[in-house]
Amino acid sequence: MAGATVVIALTLPAIAACNSTNAGHPTSESCVGAETVPTMKIALNSIHANIWNADGKTGQAASVATQLSWRGIKIIATGNDPKGGTAPKYAQIRYGPNGKQIALTLAQQVKGATLEQDNRADPSVDLVIGAKFALVPVPPPAPSKITVNVYNAYVLPGTAATLGTELHKRGFKVAAVGNDPKRGYYPDNAVAIRYGAQGEPAARRAALQFKNVKMIQDGRKSTTVDVVIGSKWVDSSIVPVAQATPAPTPKPTSSSCAATASTSGGSATSS
Repeated sequence: MAGATVVIALTLPAIAACNSTNAGHPTSESCVGAETVPTMKIALNSIHANIWNADGKTGQAASVATQLSWRGIKIIATGNDPKGGTAPKYAQIRYGPNGKQIALTLAQQVKGATLEQDNRADPSVDLVIGAKFALVPVPPPAPSKITVNVYNAYVLPGTAATLGTELHKRGFKVAAVGNDPKRGYYPDNAVAIRYGAQGEPAARRAALQFKNVKMIQDGRKSTTVDVVIGSKWVDSSIVPVAQATPAPTPKPTSSSCAATASTSGGSATSS
């Protein structure tokens, strides 16, 4: 349909039907579940995206761009949405005729995103940030990809060395072991996990190994995680290996769809 704008809503996790009838104005139906999942395998590091802010929060586009770059996405530009208009509730991904599979791949990283096709000739995409924007959490990496420091902020000597050995057996890369150089004090917790923003997925994996954990995000730039033994440590604070696994991460599918089409004579929507 010439001049049509197609919008696909992606949310988690169920599939629901929709129709595309509207008196006098037929629309393009894009609500089939299969159309909300990419049919081509596209690496995140091959995606080039503009990140536009439409929610009014200063610095939001730059922050989201940084997080997506950690996932491999190439950032073209950031700033306020040049298109203006009504901000999306969660997020919107704009793409050209050659970019639908790229847009669908990016949408799997973003909660509640809608897709809008425009007339751009290149395969770049725009991610527009709405007021309720959120990224889908990155699954925690395998222990073999995580480097931990094991520090003792507890009174019993040798505890850090013992725990370091156990974490090494579980596959973690153990770097420094010893007394806490930051002299942390955690009277109410068995373990404190200290990490930077980029290391948050690794920190979640480390935290799965223990009971009574305090998560502390600091300003470090690396993905290295500190495991600090607190005052409430007992031998049973470490979780059995079989239980130290993350819950499965649901994949985005369509639970509600909306298609819109605009012509010189008016517009139509369906849900």
